Amino acid sequence: MRNLLRSKYTWASLGLVLSGLTLYLALREVSPWEVSRQVRQADTVWVVLAVLNVLVNTLFKGIRWYRLTGEVGRKAGVKRVMAVNVAGQLLNLIYPARAGDVSRVLIIGQGGAEKAFTLGTVVLEKLADLVAFILLAAVLSVQLPLPTWLTRPVTVIAGVTLAGIAFVGWWASNKARGERLGSWLASRKVGWLPEQSWQSLIELVQMSLTAIELVRRRKLVFELAMWTSLVWLSAWLSNVLIWNALGMQDALPGKMLPATLLLLIGLMAGVAVPSVPGRIGVFEYICILALAVFGIGQAQALTYGIILHAVVLLPALVIGAAALLWLSWKPSKQRTVSE
Repeated sequence: MRNLLRSKYTWASLGLVLSGLTLYLALREVSPWEVSRQVRQADTVWVVLAVLNVLVNTLFKGIRWYRLTGEVGRKAGVKRVMAVNVAGQLLNLIYPARAGDVSRVLIIGQGGAEKAFTLGTVVLEKLADLVAFILLAAVLSVQLPLPTWLTRPVTVIAGVTLAGIAFVGWWASNKARGERLGSWLASRKVGWLPEQSWQSLIELVQMSLTAIELVRRRKLVFELAMWTSLVWLSAWLSNVLIWNALGMQDALPGKMLPATLLLLIGLMAGVAVPSVPGRIGVFEYICILALAVFGIGQAQALTYGIILHAVVLLPALVIGAAALLWLSWKPSKQRTVSE
């Protein structure tokens, strides 16, 4: 059973079943001709603006992570950090278990200590996104009650976020905690692990937690908050642009803000759900569930989901593939010198 749960084929099969089920639910009782007609009627100008906005969103994410990586990022170079970040987003779309985030740590860090520190910056980045998610969910809950299918994910994420904030605050409030943790771990003996390996593991844990201490630097915290706000603002703007592309602002006046915000929160909550590469089916079905709250029909909601998914997915595939090719042709300077 343990081997079965760890198998990549098991999770791939579960993802395939889930995507197939959600795709069926999204397509049932919907005329493909009607959806095709609505897709063709979408305003191309707004769609192009949405694609450009996705590229801007990718740029904001890259800059945010580059600023977090500090000296490690400067050693690697801003171009390499940006390329690794884009490639990581592509791998997250293709593989489960956030493989893209793992790849970022492995590529940017040139040694055990750097890899551990880089891992800490990724954790800090994710925590900032979770905080933004909860704040937006709180804003939305003031405007309308959260749907039942979204209440539990938001509650779980809120609990994880509060726990993360509490730990970061506790850890960063006292500089001596790192030394005490190292001394405590060093006093522990692990029979099956060689002493040298145990000491190396302790150093890696301490280095990873060192990244969390970045929150003591107010300027960096301000930058993290600013870039995270821009990341989420641009992500929400993509929803608004597709809303305008389909002319929904005229047919459904006054519903754009809560509807697009609910879409953003619902889609972000659904990102963690295992599915086939690209989250085909899951993405569209979440759009249908979210827009149904505002009385939007299944055909129009499916059209919205298809266009938004294409706008978000295709640029990520193109620039992610280009970044992977560039990284394969441009080995890091540190490795070149050592070789």
